[in-house]
Amino acid sequence: MKHEGKLKGREYQPRGARIDVAYDAIVRLDRGVVEAQVLNVSNRGFRLRSQVELAPGTEVTIEVAKLEPVQGIIQWACGDECGGVFLEAVAL
Repeated sequence: MKHEGKLKGREYQPRGARIDVAYDAIVRLDRGVVEAQVLNVSNRGFRLRSQVELAPGTEVTIEVAKLEPVQGIIQWACGDECGGVFLEAVAL
């Protein structure tokens, strides 16, 4: 293939398995607190639906009942849904 040399070292890295969930959550931001629902999680990231649009780059703390709060950064947003990465990997 003529593009092999250009892609060397940039191979596709499969992401971890995502688990669909429906957890009610509180998302803490610098500007306050937002109610949300966590839609899916992996050991490195999450997708959630919130009452307000969360901009990419926003640092958040996600709190779910009976679990320790986790910190993350929003990577993408589309309306009331967004996705992000955890600052530290979590055990599922």
